[in-house]
Amino acid sequence: MNCAPKNRAQQAVAAGAVLLMLGVSGCSFTADQSTADPYAASDGIVKDLGPVLLRNILIVGRDDETAGRLVGTVFNTSDDPVDLSIQAGGAATSVTIEGQGQFTFEDETTDDATLEGIEDLPGSLVDVDFDVEGEEATFEVPVLDGTLEEYREFVPGGYTPRPSEPAATEEAEEGE
Repeated sequence: MNCAPKNRAQQAVAAGAVLLMLGVSGCSFTADQSTADPYAASDGIVKDLGPVLLRNILIVGRDDETAGRLVGTVFNTSDDPVDLSIQAGGAATSVTIEGQGQFTFEDETTDDATLEGIEDLPGSLVDVDFDVEGEEATFEVPVLDGTLEEYREFVPGGYTPRPSEPAATEEAEEGE
């Protein structure tokens, strides 16, 4: 079977195009697309526990291990009020969330958002026990400090920035 030169050229171009497409897109045939995986685009955790949805829950604290402040929002998807208990280390708090309501820890002016005696330093993960009407779960919750400006107002006792340059400390020591 003789192929005309024109047909051979077309076949060679088509074969080259197929090989090029396989080479360029070869990894996408077998690799998972990370953009298709759902994730929590937040600093805190996003979990569900019974009828309660925990959204962007984190603890803001200081290096001196005095207290931590809960940040985030919890939603109650049931029609009845539910009690949410939270424990971390020796610290505990509880809140009641109205039916179909929400509770935002940042808006809280009482001690419902404060966990006294958090010993984990900012930058760590702390095991936090959540209990909703007898349904319990433990989640690792991040502990942050006031480095991020949006959390500075929630740092218990106020945020004090660290010196940014060692030279400032050296100059202060020389002046003494």
